[in-house]
Amino acid sequence: MTGDFQLPASAHPIMHDGLTYWLKLRPAPGLLPSRQHLDPLQMPHLLPYAWLLEVHPPGEGMTIPRFRFRLVGSHVDLGFGGPKTGRWLHEIEPDFNSHAAMQSSFVAAATEGRISHRRGKPRFAMNADAAELERLMLPLATNGHDVNMLLGFTIFYDGSGAELQPAL
Repeated sequence: MTGDFQLPASAHPIMHDGLTYWLKLRPAPGLLPSRQHLDPLQMPHLLPYAWLLEVHPPGEGMTIPRFRFRLVGSHVDLGFGGPKTGRWLHEIEPDFNSHAAMQSSFVAAATEGRISHRRGKPRFAMNADAAELERLMLPLATNGHDVNMLLGFTIFYDGSGAELQPAL
């Protein structure tokens, strides 16, 4: 599922720490960790950058899984332009279901258990305040195999390359 995924050395330390934390959670080689393995007390410095997406079967007229935000950290809410916990991704980002570049890494993580990392220009309209983002997406599976949640870490950057900060 996850193969020998390696982050680039240039990835933000939060990405490296998130991947290291996820790898430690794996119950055995070849098995994915689950939501129940997550302990916020073991990752306090990651929490502002963390998000959890529930993975649901495709809805009527849809061909890809549906995703609902279960938890969104404060920095991620800042980059999203407001709170998104409890919201469906396809409802807050209407182009998601029809835009292959937006959905490909999410679908691959949900259906194949693939880890992904990306740094670049935001693709979602809700990220309009950010000039750039860096995201790590990791699969979670209650039974160790069938992905039912995604754990992610995202850092948003402003136009000068600094981490996005709340307006004063």
